Amino acid sequence: LAKLMADPKPDLTPRQTFKPYPIDQITQHVPPGTRILDGKYPLLAGLEHDEMGHPTGNPKLHMAMTAKRRNKLRKLAEEIPMPEVYGDQEGDTLLVGWGSTYGPIHDAVKMSRDQGEKIGALHFRHIHPLPNGLEKIWPKFKRVVTVEMNAQGLYGYGQLATILRARYCEPKIESVTKTDGLTFRVKEILDGVFKGRPFARKIPRDGAPIVHEDTSAENVKSLREVVPQGVG
Repeated sequence: LAKLMADPKPDLTPRQTFKPYPIDQITQHVPPGTRILDGKYPLLAGLEHDEMGHPTGNPKLHMAMTAKRRNKLRKLAEEIPMPEVYGDQEGDTLLVGWGSTYGPIHDAVKMSRDQGEKIGALHFRHIHPLPNGLEKIWPKFKRVVTVEMNAQGLYGYGQLATILRARYCEPKIESVTKTDGLTFRVKEILDGVFKGRPFARKIPRDGAPIVHEDTSAENVKSLREVVPQGVG
């Protein structure tokens, strides 16, 4: 805790000059209050700006700054770890989600595998930029289905599915979506993915297996303790 609560003293050493937004270097800022000897203090602006932070409409500078921001995202994508595939590492179906869909998706995968399905799940922690290497995962599955709490848009896919289809030109990516504002039920995922296959309709309202760590079967007697509206 002492290390986390450390209060380092800022380096207020005067600088002769300082550019916070150099085009060919990483953006850095001096601590507030640092004296700039040439009197040219940088600014903060929400508009396109030059290397000192001053707003500008210069077309060439705008192109250079835009490229710099794009490269920052590319570098970030190289550092983002690839999420692990849960369940089968290759097979018929891969469920993809992010955020609050984690638990229901993992439960759906476990139930499906218990019924003999070859199915896995991939859960994102970073959407923009996406981690590098996803293009190696899609070919391992016949179908890729995103599970999303948003609308099927004008073109018939959830927002994440639309992004993935555009990014990877992968037509087998589809989506299961809903917009009622409630957490996904396992049954909703299975019905959406398997289009009413018999086993998707045999999930009990109570006592369904819990597979995510924080609500394991040893600690939870009923799924209603986790999802009050149940799974059916």
